[in-house]
Amino acid sequence: MFCRSQSILKQPEWSNVRALYKSNGFTNEELEKPIIAVVNSFNTICPGHFNLNNLVQHVREGIRVAGGTPVEFGTIGACDGMAMGHKGMRHILPTRELIANDIEMMIEAHKLDGMVLLGSCDKIVPGMLMAAARLDIPAILVNGGPTLPGRMRKDNPYGGEHIDHSIIQQSLGSLNAGTIDWNEYLWLEDNACPTIGSCAMLGTANTMCCLSEAMGMSLPGSAAIPAVYSQRMAVAFQSGKAIMELVKKDITARQIITRNSLSNAIKINSAIGGSTNAVLHILAIAYEAEVSLTLEDFGAISSQVPHISPLIPGGQYALLDFYEAGGIPAVMKELESVLDLDEMTVTGQTVSQNIVNVVTLNKNVIRSLNNPVATNSGIAVLKGNLAPEGAVTKPSAIPEEALKFTGPAVVFESEKDALEGISSNKVKAGDVIVIRNEGPKGGPGMPEMYKAMKLLVGMNLGSKVCLITDGRFSGSNNGCFVGHICPEAAEGGPIAYVKDGDIITVDVESGMIEVVNSDFEERIKKEIEIIRNKPKGYLYVYSNIVTSASTGAVIPTRE
Repeated sequence: MFCRSQSILKQPEWSNVRALYKSNGFTNEELEKPIIAVVNSFNTICPGHFNLNNLVQHVREGIRVAGGTPVEFGTIGACDGMAMGHKGMRHILPTRELIANDIEMMIEAHKLDGMVLLGSCDKIVPGMLMAAARLDIPAILVNGGPTLPGRMRKDNPYGGEHIDHSIIQQSLGSLNAGTIDWNEYLWLEDNACPTIGSCAMLGTANTMCCLSEAMGMSLPGSAAIPAVYSQRMAVAFQSGKAIMELVKKDITARQIITRNSLSNAIKINSAIGGSTNAVLHILAIAYEAEVSLTLEDFGAISSQVPHISPLIPGGQYALLDFYEAGGIPAVMKELESVLDLDEMTVTGQTVSQNIVNVVTLNKNVIRSLNNPVATNSGIAVLKGNLAPEGAVTKPSAIPEEALKFTGPAVVFESEKDALEGISSNKVKAGDVIVIRNEGPKGGPGMPEMYKAMKLLVGMNLGSKVCLITDGRFSGSNNGCFVGHICPEAAEGGPIAYVKDGDIITVDVESGMIEVVNSDFEERIKKEIEIIRNKPKGYLYVYSNIVTSASTGAVIPTRE
């Protein structure tokens, strides 16, 4: 067992470092053991992170029991839900790189031997996994768990009995349309989120926690345990013990995060109908792991696996139902024939060994490959003259009648303009709504068009219009939508040349997105004025160095 920390703790040369540790109360005995970072993204803003200060104590106990010395530091953890629909959303995706950088700086400055990463939500989990891949030391991720869902049996838009907070924004459209009243709307505000935890549906937060487990970076069965269940504390303790085994066996992150394990995660994402944001994050994690993986690869791998788990927003079941049905181990068991089973995981065992005795407990929630919810994959990559570098959509969240959509463009230069236009009835059934200048550079920060899509669904237009953008979407969105159109408008991509009235065809099943006007090809050869926002602060730096969404919207960290 090699301990990096000992290189700066040996006496007498490094007594100065030992003295600093001792000023915190550490003993000689503790300084002879592996020093393990516990990276805690706790705060009292984001409900998915509210319980992490409790879990961190159990992680520390697990590390100590297994022969290590825990040291703790914090990082940021912003809430996508609170940042939706205003300028704050521009600051969300850029936090992913900040988190990865913060972790790298702390780990390398202090030569720590391993790390347990505590996070739950949308950009925090991928940022932590990016740091693990970049640093390539023993690492394990512990998520805080999803909230319990709200219950609403009457007029449930998802078709079951469970709801989550995303129904509120959707219901604002219904309130404005007069199909629900004020008291019904307020009831949702009070009852949609009954406990702390990440969202109750399969948004980006729970998607990435599930994919962390699928790629082997979290303990089996841990991703979907509700935040308020006692088993969540037990998993935190077990993860503390597990990191010590990884250190002793010198199993580092890149031995787990490989091309094959990322392929497994992509297949799991398709099977459960995970968030379109997973495309950005898996590509970014692959970049940090120095694994060759492209947007086209993501689409090709996704197409191999149908949608087998109808979770909200692509079905009626919440994460609680998914957990009770067997969670990610059960999905992996159902996909056993198409997964790479020899991949190493944080248990120190392979995928095959982890799932050998797994049984699916509810075949309605987690179906078999020969009885899918839909034969379409959970994620699809589209290409065409509107998106020559690709675009991303989520077939599992699109009504069947809208999988092929043709209509005239209604163009908005920003999310703000689109929200105003939608609210003032400037769009109608049959339109293709184009929202541009919202990519990684143009936004900047690639904000989610969550609110616009939710308003449309609440107005009963979710399957009657199609919304396309160089921005992105929330994992909770449903309806007909296409995001990540590349190149983005701010880089002179074809989406910058679309005019009101252009006829656009989106064909999800054939993987095509095209402007069919005969003059479009000639039009995009001409120079036009590109709209670029002029941000300040970190967003100024970010917008000047971030790469395209087609490569994960990463900030390059190597030549």
